[in-house]
Amino acid sequence: MERKGGLIRVFSTQQRLVHWVHTGTFAALALTGLFLYFQDLRPFAIGDAGEASRFVHRMGALLMGVLPLLYLLTDYKNFFASMKRLLTWSKIDLGWLKAAPGYYFLGDEKAMPPQDKFNTGQKLFYLLVALGYPVFGVTGLLMWGGRGSIDPLVFMGCVFLHDLMAIAWVAFFLVHFALSVMHPFMKGALDGMLFGWVPEDYVKHHHAKYYAEIAKEDGQ
Repeated sequence: MERKGGLIRVFSTQQRLVHWVHTGTFAALALTGLFLYFQDLRPFAIGDAGEASRFVHRMGALLMGVLPLLYLLTDYKNFFASMKRLLTWSKIDLGWLKAAPGYYFLGDEKAMPPQDKFNTGQKLFYLLVALGYPVFGVTGLLMWGGRGSIDPLVFMGCVFLHDLMAIAWVAFFLVHFALSVMHPFMKGALDGMLFGWVPEDYVKHHHAKYYAEIAKEDGQ
């Protein structure tokens, strides 16, 4: 594990690049999708503006679709290591769910069990993202190329599932954004995704299970 001046490197350049491209792409997809549902934004969904917004939405969807593959090809070691952590669940995660309200709203840290590199909330978010990929992919392709050629009930079902998953993604994204940018406990996490490095004290305090693991690897 790389260390320098009281900092620990927790995210590679590829990881951070994929994260921010995914974030920007998602923001573009959410905005162009919202054009259809808010009356004040309807002018952006019709005529030339509508054609442009649909083009941005579709190109954004294609870019988002290939991001996991690009991540796998450019940083496969971290890809598989992260997937293993995100898919590993234990009693610690149940403890996080119980302690989270008091921890995030009241600052009560006593009941929070030691966390891994990704806490339970992050695991839930990534599971939703993983579920969203096939849902968005299948429904989006059917909506894109199937209008007028597939059963209307199937088409409306695709619209419903697409919108439902979009609502879930936006809701989790807003919570993720609020915690990462505004919550006083999470400053170190934002530094990690911006620069790759996190203060050692932050890792030790907020990700004690992960810190114990890397300390053991470093022979400390």
